[in-house]
Parts: sequence; structure tokens; C-alpha cells
Amino acid sequence: MKVKTKIVISANEWETRVAVFEQDRLVEFYIERAEQQNLVGRIYKGRVENVVKGLRGAFVNIGLRKNGFLPLTEIPEFDILEGDEIEEADSGTSRSRVPEKLPARTITLREGEEILVQVVKDPFAEKGARLTSLVSVPGRYLVYFPNAQRIGISRRIADRRERSRLRDAVRQFKNPQAGLIIRTVAQEASVDDLRREYQELERTWEEIRQKAEQHSAPALLYEEPSIALKVVRDLLSEQVEKVLVDYEPVYQQLLSYVSRVAPRFRRRIEHYQGEVPLLEFTGVEAELERLFHKRIWLKGGGFITIDQTEAMVAIDVNTGRSAQEEDPEKLIFETNLEAAAEIARQIRLRDLAGLIIIDFIDMQDPKNTERVVQELKNHLAHDRAKSDFSKMSRFGLLEMTRERTRPGMMYLLFETCPVCQGSGRVRSRSEVAMRIERLILTRLPKLRGRKVRILASPLMTEFLTTEWFERLSEFARRYELAIDVKTDYQLAPTEFKLLTESG
Repeated sequence: MKVKTKIVISANEWETRVAVFEQDRLVEFYIERAEQQNLVGRIYKGRVENVVKGLRGAFVNIGLRKNGFLPLTEIPEFDILEGDEIEEADSGTSRSRVPEKLPARTITLREGEEILVQVVKDPFAEKGARLTSLVSVPGRYLVYFPNAQRIGISRRIADRRERSRLRDAVRQFKNPQAGLIIRTVAQEASVDDLRREYQELERTWEEIRQKAEQHSAPALLYEEPSIALKVVRDLLSEQVEKVLVDYEPVYQQLLSYVSRVAPRFRRRIEHYQGEVPLLEFTGVEAELERLFHKRIWLKGGGFITIDQTEAMVAIDVNTGRSAQEEDPEKLIFETNLEAAAEIARQIRLRDLAGLIIIDFIDMQDPKNTERVVQELKNHLAHDRAKSDFSKMSRFGLLEMTRERTRPGMMYLLFETCPVCQGSGRVRSRSEVAMRIERLILTRLPKLRGRKVRILASPLMTEFLTTEWFERLSEFARRYELAIDVKTDYQLAPTEFKLLTESG
């Protein structure tokens, strides 16, 4: 089934926010900030600091605060790239999924040795980045593996003739010493499109290789493009109706990129210039407010609650009314079915990862149980992160794991509450500061020539005048504003008010 998709991109000099809608519902949200760069996909020349046989891995210095962890034994799944499930396809026949067939790849390292590695998971909590030695360079249609020889094809390309066409096409120009993944959107590509991108990826790899020869470890050799360009590169297809962008430099960047790699989609890139802020206009801001809520109400009257800790995520399903009324099994089944769809959306939207335990309401009919689990899987089918599921227990508990490649929304937008010291979470101070800046920008034409006074809690006043002072000063200089920060002791820790005075 084709899923109607829309991409919304709101940006300024310091921050880019990307929202993805499917069937007019928000399902994914990404934030990229100048001070919080996503490291996934970066290629480094690292130095092995120590090899730990007990962990079957090595800690590699790549120039970050914490050393990255590199497993010594890896299964070359060819799935570093989010969202593409791969079947092996280098023998002319399609076989079962690669990890079940390929032998583990073991590397031997010595302390002090220099090695090329790629980040597959961002640093999280007290852990350093997770690394792989099987480096790759992704494009729109293909992913290039310089140190592998196989061809992989996305499982989402279901048509056998198309799979055969793509496999035969890349064999015309592929270096036998290199490997490839053929991505889902490649089914829209011509042989010339594929060849052109392959040559680009080869040139990119050659530049990486030359940098590696010229620099000592630790050194950054390659990094992924901005989140806006990356999302458009990975998602733009016939299913995407439009890409709305409110920031001129990003709009021009995307227009240039799409004109070069997929010119037939050029008209789908639109520059939003409305008076209402883009994320407010598209309903994203209202949806983000609900990320603060542990309880999410369902249309049928039931609700789910989400509790997130560092160890796991617990999701509970409730009918919201007495199960004694009507047909109790029917009520419970319908609530679970509706909850399964919403849970899948919340998992993607909040970027919940690691161990997730879902407590569905107990059902008597095993067929109903199977349908609920399948409903959850169906709604996660378009998720770009991999998930694995256990069977539902007789207590109605479903255990699943979801791949974590970056910190979730809770860690990007929230921080430990300074009042309760850890029993709850509130908007992070940097997120509040950026909300203030975004609000000022929406009122910018009316604020010219006026003094802007920010009334904030003692906590926020201290943050704005110390850690955020240089950023706020630069913001005021750039937009020719006089900004004054004052304390209002009546405000909650993350509340603020904006006042204006004549200049």
C-alpha cells in the first residue's frame, strides 16, 4: 500500500527541525543543532587505545570525549543504513537474509594501531559511540562498501523483475572489489542514474582514502550531510507529495540537490513564506507539546501510558472505562487494536529504543492476540529503525527491542526536573531558550526598534545570562534587537514571558 507522505523542514542559523507525516499524521521528528551534531555515519581514522578480550571488542580514540567501542567480531549485515532490509543478491539468486548466511567477520587489533571506523550509534548516557570497521558511503540509490564484494537489495523492492533489472544494471559498472546495497528508491532509477551515483560514491571514497593517508589518528574523514538533506535523500519518492521548507538557504540547498539527482521531483520542493510559523501551521508544535504527556488518549476512549527510563520503556494499555459493559472481549480487543497503531506511531515519533515492554489488556482469544501483534508490526513496517519481537506472554506482555542510533526525543528536549531532582522531567533549558528565540523571530517585524524584555524563572535567567549568553548576544546582534533578561519569581522553572518596550 502506498503511504501518502509529507516532509516539513523548519530551520534557522542554529537549528533544523524536520517532521515527517504519513497519511496526514506526524510519525517522525528530527532535531539537529549546531552544538548537538549527530555522529552516525561519520568515518574516522582512529587509534586503538586498548583491546578488551572479555568484551570481545576494542576502545578506539576517534577524538571525542569518550573512546568509541568497536566489536572485534561483526556480522556484515549490510544494514548500517536505516530503513533498508537487505537480501543477498550477488549470485543471481535471492537468498535469505544476509546475517543467517554470512560468517562472522573477525578482526585482530593491536593497541596503538590506526584503523578506519564508522559511527553506527551516537554516544549515549555514559557510553561512547558504537563503531564498525565495515565502512560505507551512502547515496540516494546505492550504498557503497569499499571493503566488501557483495550486492544487497532492499527487501522492500518486492517485484522480482525489478530486482533482477537492478541487479543486472549495477553489475555493468560495479568494481568487483567493492560491495553495494541497492536502496528502495532505486526502483525509480534508470541505469544512467545508478551509474552516475556510483561514480560519485567512488570519488567520495577516494577522497576519504586520500585523507586517511594524509592524517594521523584521530581524524575525521567524512560526515553525513545535514539532517534536512539526509531525510530528503533517503525519503523523497513518488509517495512524497511535497517538501515544505521555511528557510531560504536550506530551500536552495534542497532544490539544487533534487534538481541534480531527481529532477522530476523538483516541483515538490516548496518554499513556505506564510505569516504563521511553519511548524505551527502544520500542527507539529501542538503535537510536540503532547510529547510531555505520559498518557495518550485513544479515540475509542481508552488510553496508553508511556514510562521511559535509561533501562527500558514500559507502555501500558487501558480501556478507560469498565470492561463489564457490552461485550468485554470485543471492547478489550478493539482497545488493544487501536492502541497497537498509536504505540507504533509514538515509538517512531519519540524515537523510543532499546528494550520496550508493552502491557496489552489480557485477551481470551489467541486469534485476537495474534491480530494485535500483527497490527503493531504492520504500523512499524515503514519505521527506518529495526525492531525485533518476542511472542506475547500469557499475561499480555509483549517484549520488543528497537535499534538505537541516536538519543531519543526525551534526551533532546527534556532534562531532569530541578525541583523533584529526578522523579520527573521538564523541557531542557536549551530547548526553552530556543523556543524564546523562535517566538521572537515570529514577531520580528513588530519588534524592530523596540527593546525586548524576557521575563524568566531564576533557573532560566541564570542559564540565559551565563551558558546561553554568547548565543543570545549573537542572536540580538544578527537581528538588530536590544534584549534584556529579568527574573520573575512567580514563573515555573521553564516558563517565560516576552514584553516589548518602545526604543
